[in-house]
Amino acid sequence: MSVQPQSTSYCLFQEPWWLDLTARGEWDEVRIENAGQVIARLPYRILRRHGVRVLTQPPLTPYLGPWYRPSTAKAGSQFSERRQLTAELLAKLPKAPLFSQNQWPGITDCLPFLWEGFSEQIGYTHWLENLPDTDGLWRGFLEPTRREIRKAEKRVELIESDDVDLLCHLHERAFTQRGISAPRRREVVRRVSEGALRAGHARLVFARDDQQNMHAAALVVFDMRSAHYLLGGSDARFRTSGAASLILWDAIRFASSRCAIFDFEGSMQESIARFFRGFNSRPLPVFHLTKASRPAEIAISLFNAFAGLTGRRRLRL
Repeated sequence: MSVQPQSTSYCLFQEPWWLDLTARGEWDEVRIENAGQVIARLPYRILRRHGVRVLTQPPLTPYLGPWYRPSTAKAGSQFSERRQLTAELLAKLPKAPLFSQNQWPGITDCLPFLWEGFSEQIGYTHWLENLPDTDGLWRGFLEPTRREIRKAEKRVELIESDDVDLLCHLHERAFTQRGISAPRRREVVRRVSEGALRAGHARLVFARDDQQNMHAAALVVFDMRSAHYLLGGSDARFRTSGAASLILWDAIRFASSRCAIFDFEGSMQESIARFFRGFNSRPLPVFHLTKASRPAEIAISLFNAFAGLTGRRRLRL
């Protein structure tokens, strides 16, 4: 489905062009309109996963969830309105055994979903705000992070490029060097990265030393609201070069002239969260909302039990 955006308040991942790119036409949305204007919408991807029909979010799309027209009403009135709009949106959803989506970071009013029978799990991402004040941001970084950046500035140069194949190589290498498979298929990474670069909403940067070794890569996607560290890669042989810190500092400075938020896109792994905290980022909850029929719950539980025995990736409920 392709619709024209009617509000600049959509987050990047709710934009129709992004959904066209990532879901390849396998998406739709339910909408509430008033006087010909959209006041609420809930986009979703439709797919079949191991025999179960799922309403979810596309690959490389960390957040989705509902959008509501901005309001200047009092907080209590806004909540009541969103409660009603959420109920109407959910009533319009097509029947499916499983719904599974992440909310936009920091949205904590998930009660309307819970009252409609949904369950929630909490993950975390990390945000930097007040981006235009890069001097203030630098002063806020922890000293080990500043030290890594200074070290990397002497060892590598940063190169802006559209070499998506090289990004795919470094992204996969970061996992294979740890003895595990990359979680994203190369064809998906290539399609989304190339499409976002063509649309002018992405920037790809590599860190290279004077021996032409590539130490790290970072793909950042952005709009006027926020920039997101969507995808990265690295070579473990050069882990101590500081390139990973430098390439993120470069991404933050790039974002500072375009938007107000830099999203590290978070991790539940302690070592990665610690690395992001070095930039003085703020942890924010990300609510994962699900609703599953009883047969779907049983099917997914059985699959996850099998996945645990075979080393396959588990499904998230």
